[in-house]
Amino acid sequence: MRAYFIFFSALLFILISCKSESKSLNRTEIINTVSEVNTSGSGYRELEGKFIEYEYVDFGSFRLAIYDNRIKWRGYGGYFDGITSEVEPQISKISEHIYFLSWVFGDSGGDNVVVNFKTKKVYAHLRSGNASENSPSDFEMIHGTVKCGPSIHCEFPEGEPISMPRMILKLNSNTKKYELPTIFETKKPLIEEHLTARKELSGKTFIYDSEEALTSIKVDENITWVSLNNERAKQYQTNITKISDGIYFLSWLGNSQFGEHIVLNTNTMKLFDHLTNVKLHEERIYKLNDNSN
Repeated sequence: MRAYFIFFSALLFILISCKSESKSLNRTEIINTVSEVNTSGSGYRELEGKFIEYEYVDFGSFRLAIYDNRIKWRGYGGYFDGITSEVEPQISKISEHIYFLSWVFGDSGGDNVVVNFKTKKVYAHLRSGNASENSPSDFEMIHGTVKCGPSIHCEFPEGEPISMPRMILKLNSNTKKYELPTIFETKKPLIEEHLTARKELSGKTFIYDSEEALTSIKVDENITWVSLNNERAKQYQTNITKISDGIYFLSWLGNSQFGEHIVLNTNTMKLFDHLTNVKLHEERIYKLNDNSN
């Protein structure tokens, strides 16, 4: 019973995303749908009406359909095998072929994904439902390969979004079925993209002025230092990934609900954020301070 409770707590952030079961659009309707208003960020229109499929190492595969300011996704294999959900994303175009996608779940947790369609690589920093400053892993940093997309010819995510109780049962059964470690309980090893990002950003300070504060960020190996309005810097666990030359994906546990997630494009000196100072899920693009390098 205790093990099940821990498992449930760790996954609560995912489960909140489940809406009551409702009818979603079919493949043809999605391809032909164009939303009158774009509420989903600078990269939404280019991906609208298209499908994507990617597979994470030791985690599972996902098929996505992007339409009507929403993403419908279904898991195949791994933790989310047979689970379908529908979320409201923010999508930023970081550069040609590179996109930052995110969605939040209720008032706690969310998914943050960066996809490089040129290299066919995908990286995610998933907010742990029981993350704290003392937890082994603030975020589940996973990585994988893009199998298809963005294209109208990729496989369609079949099925309708399921309810929270059904998702809980399915997640639990999938963990046992595929003999997987309890999600968020085991710290994953750092891959080359994580280590390279730490090395390349070592000693550099990035500064940007958001609605909330003048923010200064410095990565020092496994510690990320963040200072607001020139106050004393606070340290966090480092969660950083190199996406491409000059482009980095960085997360830290800056707030207990969702964490902080940004993508830095040092080639254009722009920073992309999907969470406002009042924790609204909206795209924000900031100019990096000229002294940040």
